[in-house]
Amino acid sequence: MSVRYHKIKSMMESYLNVIKKNEIETMYGTDTKVKIHTINFSVRGNAIMIEAVIVLGQVISEDVLDRRLIDYLIQDMMPYFFPEVEAVKVMTRWDA
Repeated sequence: MSVRYHKIKSMMESYLNVIKKNEIETMYGTDTKVKIHTINFSVRGNAIMIEAVIVLGQVISEDVLDRRLIDYLIQDMMPYFFPEVEAVKVMTRWDA
C-alpha cells in the first residue's frame, strides 16, 4: 500500500479517536477505539466502502453493539477526506 493510503487511514482514525472521542465513548463505552481496516474505491461509480473495526473498551455487552453512530460519524467526516465521493458504505466489525 502507498504511504498516502496509510496516512489517510491514520488521519481518519485520529479524527474519530481524538476529535470525536466523547461521542465514541458515550455510545460504546470508556476506552473504545475505532480502527479503519480498509478503504475500497468503486471502479464503476463515485463511491467508497470503508471497513471500520470498533475495539470495545471496558464495556462489552449487546447494549453497545449499535453501528448507527459509527455510520453517521464516517459519513460526517467524508467531506474532509474525500469531498468528491457521492456514496459511502460502511462495514462495521467489533473487537475486544
